Amino acid sequence: MNASRPVLAVLDVLPDTSRTALAESFPGHDLVHVTESTEDERRRVIADAEAALVMWSAVEASVFEAARHCRVVQKLGVGVDKIDLDAASRCGIPVLRAAGINADAVAEMTLLLILAVARDLGRAVDETRRGGFPKEEVRARAFQLTGKTAGLVGFGHIGRAVARRLAAFGVTVLYHDVVRASADDERACGVTYAELGDLTARSDIVSLHLPATADNRGLVGPAFLAGMKQGAMLVNTARGTLVDDEALAAAIASGHLLGAGLDVTSVEPLPRTSPLWDLERVVVTPHIGGAVANNFPRVAERAARNVSAVLAGRRADVAPADVASWPLPS
Repeated sequence: MNASRPVLAVLDVLPDTSRTALAESFPGHDLVHVTESTEDERRRVIADAEAALVMWSAVEASVFEAARHCRVVQKLGVGVDKIDLDAASRCGIPVLRAAGINADAVAEMTLLLILAVARDLGRAVDETRRGGFPKEEVRARAFQLTGKTAGLVGFGHIGRAVARRLAAFGVTVLYHDVVRASADDERACGVTYAELGDLTARSDIVSLHLPATADNRGLVGPAFLAGMKQGAMLVNTARGTLVDDEALAAAIASGHLLGAGLDVTSVEPLPRTSPLWDLERVVVTPHIGGAVANNFPRVAERAARNVSAVLAGRRADVAPADVASWPLPS
């Protein structure tokens, strides 16, 4: 390492393509990568770093406490629910994210899951792979999106990107958010605001686009599911803690709901003992909504801008939406 160059700790074991993108975006830094995904290893690499990058790993209180010289932790994505923000504040370390950076990728994943459940894709692929030709069986269970109603719970960057795509399919789109969008934004996205209970009762598709907070843990539980329209589907590309997996499985097994498309679950990976695995019309993917190789260079570039701004003392150059926690004086 060059003693005159800032040390940047990378707290995840990343593929070579991602490591290359980071090296290209941080040419003036020495990048030190963890060799395994453990809390001890994260403490080791952050100890002498001036900044740290994290994609999917947790950043525990002990990691912040070990960060003797760290001036910023940058999330290579959006969600910071696995980062101990209270510990970051106690240690005086700002935590930044890349707001909206993966909105298009996650919106595409949302549409993929909606279509997979609607067209009974899992059954079609599995039976065809085994030598069958289940055309008529699938026809009896599948439906097109045109003319259906979708309800989006949460209307940030991703919710809006999903709304625009659903509108192109001829879907009526409702949304609910704690902060209602402007009339101009509603018109631009082709959406109508609805109270949560009204949205769930009217929607053939309910799609979650909320950050994880202590207040919304288990939001989609028995009462929420009972309020959903008969035969509707649930889609979650947000955070697994929003949904009570066992209650969801029961609602589908009973016939109240058609199925679900889940890129996230309350425990990841989803245990093989979960009742969700026993249901035909449930599609589970391994939290890959934002995992597209051709978007990562943009993520790396945003991270580089933010980290460089902090190290140079230019807080004004960091977009407010990218600030998850900043305990230092403005």
